[in-house]
Amino acid sequence: MKNSILTKIILILGGLIGLYVGVGLVFFPVQLQAQSDIFINGNISHLSETRAPGTAILVASILILFGAFRAKWAQLSLFISTLFFLSYGLGRLISLALDGMPAEGLFIAMLAELFMGLLALIALIRTRRLEKQ
Repeated sequence: MKNSILTKIILILGGLIGLYVGVGLVFFPVQLQAQSDIFINGNISHLSETRAPGTAILVASILILFGAFRAKWAQLSLFISTLFFLSYGLGRLISLALDGMPAEGLFIAMLAELFMGLLALIALIRTRRLEKQ
């Protein structure tokens, strides 16, 4: 089954967002974190704790993008996109409730993550329904 245009757009957008964040966290963690008022200040342990999820995001983003161009991978890519974006968004929502308001950029990231996660979830449900028909 071919990917719909909407599925491709969701996967490409999610993959590109993830690539930006993943590459930033892995290769430019000090600069990326500073955009959100997080200052690592050469702390090697903090750098390690930043690069590790950054690598996971980078790898997941490559898989998400792959699904935009290989229809057989679309459902897996939508599942990964749903999982990553909703888990990050929900984690930030929990932090908002427990810890208070973060930097503006992190609040906007939360909204974007929840939005992208819901879009991916809707597309995943839609593709599964179409596959059953």
